[in-house]
Amino acid sequence: MRLRLVHTLSLLLLGVILTAVLAFGGMLAWNLRSGFNDYMAARDTERLEQFAALLAEHLQYSGGMEALRNGGIDLRDLLDEFAQRQGLATRAPIAGPPFASRPPLPIGPERPPPMTGPPLGLPTPPPGSEGFASRLGVYLPDGRLLLGVPLDANPTAALERPVKIQGNVVAWVRLRPVALVPDAVEAAFLRRQYFGIAALAAALLALGLLGARWIAGRWVRPLLGIQDATARIARGELAIRLPTRRTDEIGDLIRDINSMAEGLERLESARRRWIAEISHELRTPLTVLRGEIDALADGIRPLNLAAAASLREEILRLGAMIDDLHLLAMADLNALPCYFTECDVVQLAQRVHQRFERRASALGISLEITTPAEGSLPVYWDSQRMEQVLTNLLDNSLCYTDAPGRIRLTVQRQQERVWLLVDDSKPGVAAADLGRLFDPLYRSDAARSRQRGGSGLGLAICAALVRAHVGRITAAASAFGGLSIRVDMPVSAEPLQ
Repeated sequence: MRLRLVHTLSLLLLGVILTAVLAFGGMLAWNLRSGFNDYMAARDTERLEQFAALLAEHLQYSGGMEALRNGGIDLRDLLDEFAQRQGLATRAPIAGPPFASRPPLPIGPERPPPMTGPPLGLPTPPPGSEGFASRLGVYLPDGRLLLGVPLDANPTAALERPVKIQGNVVAWVRLRPVALVPDAVEAAFLRRQYFGIAALAAALLALGLLGARWIAGRWVRPLLGIQDATARIARGELAIRLPTRRTDEIGDLIRDINSMAEGLERLESARRRWIAEISHELRTPLTVLRGEIDALADGIRPLNLAAAASLREEILRLGAMIDDLHLLAMADLNALPCYFTECDVVQLAQRVHQRFERRASALGISLEITTPAEGSLPVYWDSQRMEQVLTNLLDNSLCYTDAPGRIRLTVQRQQERVWLLVDDSKPGVAAADLGRLFDPLYRSDAARSRQRGGSGLGLAICAALVRAHVGRITAAASAFGGLSIRVDMPVSAEPLQ
């Protein structure tokens, strides 16, 4: 079963929200229950201390411990007074001074039984719960129970506070801690909390589902468009483009796909142009060869040394073009063999200059060379490949420079880089054509056309050889009015892997 992205995102968001809600609800319920019990324990401690102070005050006004031992203190009256002070009284407060004006209780041989029920002044606890009076006991310092209910003397099982008169402990009051939240109260309270948590969880899950659908739609729709576009590109529809309004990673992916489609379209166009132009370039020498051979076969032209030389010249031109195409193909495959050795770029440039000096003079063109003042510039290059670069550049300038003209070859060092510049005079190249001069078989205009020689592969070969040396080659307008080509090379070139 295939799980779609929209379902995956929905399940993921719902799982995260459900986990968060359950964790929050469980922690909230635990905190409420624990906090309520802590509150009850703190309240019991505070009330027990207040009751101990009230009992000490009562003893001072009622005759001290004798009144307590002889039953002169009624726990119900004492708890009523305590309830009045706590603001929980249910009957009218006693008028007059506290305790002093009360008639003493009769003293008998038997003490009244300990009061275990709730005092009149305290509200009756709900069924199943424990009130303050039902958990209270008053003890002598020797541990005998005087009033209230018997309690465990273990301090961990009961709270106890001393009753002091003039700094002396005359009694202890003990209070059994309230049990955990009573079942009925706890159930009602937790039921309300769980209902609220469940309602909140349902609302959050519904919101999460809607959010997941919205987010998944926002992500899935462009991905479906990308899937359709890539499928069409694979079928050869290279003109397709996707809208690029998004600014996130999906938008970056869309822009990359558009760039890929544009590059593939450009490569496909170049491939078709290559096929057309190569077939055209090869047709010219083949047509000449066929015409001359037909003339020889028909007896129109005699078979002599001149005819053989003409045929040889056309064959050599055809072979040179095939060799250039092979070199470009090897460069595109990163399989162009280069053998890097120590060489002197100044000597290399001077050697190429001397080779073209006589030809330039015959064409009425001044050929100049400028080298560094130190006279040598050692580099780590393939000297034969770089000599081929300079040869192609000078040959291109001589072919497309009008006489009288001027060509200058400059060798210049820029820190760890070496610049080789070839500047020539008119005619120039339009700015729109400068970026395409290094495309194979490209000719800019009639001024630099096929009639002036060349196959249109020289600059493309230069670019391939410079790339093999990890360098850059660029074209710009020359200060002499023609074309300026700059080769930017590292002093120590490394072969491409």
